[in-house]
Amino acid sequence: MSAPGPITVLDVGGTHVRSAAWSPGDGLGDTLNQPSPSRLRHPGTPVEELRERLLATLCAAVPRTPGGSVAGVSFGAALDHRSGTVYGSAPLFGDETTPLDLRGELRTRRPDVRWHIVNDVTAALLHFVSAPHRSGHRKVLLMTVSSGIACRTVDLRSGTIATDGCGLQGEVGHLPARARLAGAPVELLCDCGRPGHVSSYASGPGLRRMADVLRERAPGRWERSHLGRATAGGTAFEPALRAALDAGDELASELLDASTAPVADVLRTALCLDPELDELALSGGVATGLGAHYRASVLGHLRREGLYLTGERAPQWTADRITVCAPGEANGLIGAGIAALDAERRTSPGPEAAGTGTGAEHPAVVREGDATRLRPRPTPAPGPGELSVAPLVAGVCGTDLQILRGLREDGAPVLGHEGVARIVAAGPGVADPRLVPGARVVVNPTHPDDPSFLLGHNVDGMLQARMLVPESAVRGGLVVPLEQVPEGNLPALIEPLAVVRYALLALRRHAPDTLLVIGDGTVGHLAVRAARRWLGRPVRTVHVHHTQAGLEWSGRAPHRADHRVLPDGLRDGLPAGTPAGTLDRGRVAVLIATPAPATLPSLDLALAATRGAEVAVDLVGGLRRPAFSDWFPGTDLSAVRAANCGGTPEPPAVARLTTADGRTVSVLGHRGVANAHLEYAAAELCRDPEHYRDLVTHETDLAGAAAILTALARDEGRTVDGRRLVKLAVRAQEAPS
Repeated sequence: MSAPGPITVLDVGGTHVRSAAWSPGDGLGDTLNQPSPSRLRHPGTPVEELRERLLATLCAAVPRTPGGSVAGVSFGAALDHRSGTVYGSAPLFGDETTPLDLRGELRTRRPDVRWHIVNDVTAALLHFVSAPHRSGHRKVLLMTVSSGIACRTVDLRSGTIATDGCGLQGEVGHLPARARLAGAPVELLCDCGRPGHVSSYASGPGLRRMADVLRERAPGRWERSHLGRATAGGTAFEPALRAALDAGDELASELLDASTAPVADVLRTALCLDPELDELALSGGVATGLGAHYRASVLGHLRREGLYLTGERAPQWTADRITVCAPGEANGLIGAGIAALDAERRTSPGPEAAGTGTGAEHPAVVREGDATRLRPRPTPAPGPGELSVAPLVAGVCGTDLQILRGLREDGAPVLGHEGVARIVAAGPGVADPRLVPGARVVVNPTHPDDPSFLLGHNVDGMLQARMLVPESAVRGGLVVPLEQVPEGNLPALIEPLAVVRYALLALRRHAPDTLLVIGDGTVGHLAVRAARRWLGRPVRTVHVHHTQAGLEWSGRAPHRADHRVLPDGLRDGLPAGTPAGTLDRGRVAVLIATPAPATLPSLDLALAATRGAEVAVDLVGGLRRPAFSDWFPGTDLSAVRAANCGGTPEPPAVARLTTADGRTVSVLGHRGVANAHLEYAAAELCRDPEHYRDLVTHETDLAGAAAILTALARDEGRTVDGRRLVKLAVRAQEAPS
């Protein structure tokens, strides 16, 4: 059953209390974020007063509705998983350990509410393991590293989170630990009042205390370091640390390694004692905020001091199990809703649990004007020649945003043409023996012969838990089985990397000395990274960004172009020492990967900057029909681009066009790719995932995707959760098979 109306979900931590409405259909509503009445924020306030303030805050957050309300609470404390009794929380109540019957107190104050309370790590874990690609795991451990530290382990085979005699599990933040800095031991107090705990060194407050120790022990190094200069200049500690790590600051790395050592000890011990753990995830503000730096630091400890014998004989066995959660991947609010809904279903079975015979449905991200909403959609059984597939990871493309912003007239209610799916059922007459339930596939979004099939444009796409692939696409061979599926969220890059594969193989025939890439979206970044591999010779890369923010992001990326410029860097008249000053000679290949409105201006920019060079241009970006440029009088460039569709013909058609100033330029474009390009791109992502991983900057589920797409549709910017968006990966929630 579903609860009567949305469930009010709350996430209580030492710094903030977050609340929102949540339902499986509509996902998470607008989130209210208010300061937590905690010991962390109010160190001199008596515990009794803090508790009263907190209870009042929780009660006020739940609206009164006819028939009563339902609330799911994710609570940052050591609490009895069975009864909702809080034993202690250092960030909330300091060293106070007098039990608080949280569920009983809330019921007394608001008897009209059905309260469901879980530990915050439990809530985060429930959301984390709801991702369909984890359905085959045996056990998953999630550790949160934030203002406090704790972990939980779930056995997905039975759906149980085991607890001890007090209803507790995984209170690792208060295990004994040791740390060293600047060559000497460090002893610090935990927020619980005792010294030498994991949280003493590895929690958010612990990490800041460790920084204070390092500053005192090595003042000269601190003042000279990137971290020291940034904090002295007024930058807050957390962003200063992230920036210092991005810059390769040795002192910042030393500080992080000292702080993560106790965390690595816990993970090493967990794997040693329970080899059925298929994934160990790190979440929370510290771990997620530092992202790849945090994972690299933990793995460094595990490489130096790994599992006995296993660390030497199978070193990847450990590394493959360690994940740092992306923002939104382990959301305590959603997890609280999942826990509450499960409890409601178990205590009050309703029509859905009993089966109503009204037909299967699945959640989908559906366009509604300039917004998207998570809505239930009918799940049809596949007819003759059709396939029912469950999207696992889908990517959000710039084309999707153009559709939402009204720049394209595509009519599909459900967007999404990138990603990987699992076959759920095959209709009668599907001839390919590889297309069987359970097979992992990528769906080629562009039919070379049937314009009625363009996935996510005129046919419902992948941003849903079930998708029907029509007979014409199946018969046309557009459902491509994958022997290897890229790990994690990397399947979101298969289709754009296939586009780059197609483009670079076409431009390879030009034997370029320089590759000029215009566009700083996913395709532009992928082209820069794959250029030297797929152009068949050493090339110089020049990457044109449209904004200063994009230029700065690329400057911090681990793999970047030889030269990175804004459009003004390619204007006429610049000195010979600038990138533009060396684009007017030799052989230059131009790859234009921009939204449709920017394609012709970008072509003008490229041709003006490459006078004197032998030029070949691939119009990867879209074009409105007709598309004329003053450089090529009388030539409809949209027709030139449309000459190549879905990977045919091979080799691609190339037009030799004469410019208004008498030059001859090779011009091509393409809509879609061949299956071989998709297969090669998937294999490349499996072969060298680290070369591309950082381009997937954001990850979410279907509910999160609905909210993010709505925000992006109404704002021309590319900032999500305070960070630049390059590629958003969406892990689709699967409906029951």
